[in-house]
Amino acid sequence: MLEALNNNESLPTEYSTPFAVWQFGGDLTLVALPGEVVNGYVPLLETVLGPRKLWITAYANDCFGYLPTAKVLAEGGYETRCLYTVPGFFSPEVEGVVLAQVSQMAEKVGRPLPK
Repeated sequence: MLEALNNNESLPTEYSTPFAVWQFGGDLTLVALPGEVVNGYVPLLETVLGPRKLWITAYANDCFGYLPTAKVLAEGGYETRCLYTVPGFFSPEVEGVVLAQVSQMAEKVGRPLPK
């Protein structure tokens, strides 16, 4: 990243990665997240989607390193170092993007969301 910046090249400002949400009748919602997801997403997703009949999995369809929450980014540590596959870092906004996208996908496949 330093080499790119020293050569007046810009770093990527976004990273596209696939998410998946599957609804199995009324019995189970599977949320497939990419990367090594930090555990802070479990209570966040349970709040947005409701905790019942929810299965959250990671390492699905892409592995770029850690998928941090805003809290993890604020605290620092090895989960915040960078993306492994391309130059760049996640911003704290990543948490809101993940929650909004997963919520929208869950609603689209028929999961009843909490009010």
